[in-house]
Amino acid sequence: VNLRALHCVFEAQNGQRCRELFSKADGQLMIKGETLSSLDYYVIGYCMESANDTVRSIELESCQLTAEGLDIIAQKLTPMKNVKILNMSICDLHQKEKLLALKNLLHKLPNLESLYLSDSRIGAEDMKALCAASSNFSSLTNLNLSCNRIGAEDMK
Repeated sequence: VNLRALHCVFEAQNGQRCRELFSKADGQLMIKGETLSSLDYYVIGYCMESANDTVRSIELESCQLTAEGLDIIAQKLTPMKNVKILNMSICDLHQKEKLLALKNLLHKLPNLESLYLSDSRIGAEDMKALCAASSNFSSLTNLNLSCNRIGAEDMK
């Protein structure tokens, strides 16, 4: 499901259509290389909330994300038990507010199996804080932190 399709169903305020869109797209939300507006975040939150049980993958790769926008999405969501993949690669997440917003979003994804944060400017202290603050990593089997500011010594 892409951002344009989400805007269409949001304007119609048609939650059933959101579920149908995600079902046809195998539960994948895929937005790449976008600078998201406040409205975009509300649209994403609304559609993900409406299609909660059909969403399987959230990919916001190479997007210009804001802490406020991530908070908007997290606030709209009830726990999404079927989401297995979250990809926020190539997003600048190095700010404390963005990491806090990401942590809040992760709390809504209790069965997350794969988390992709490669090339997101995350440092060792950022990752330690994220791990310490999140209890949602119990089902995580794949974590991609490549091309970040984390050395081998930092991972101990």
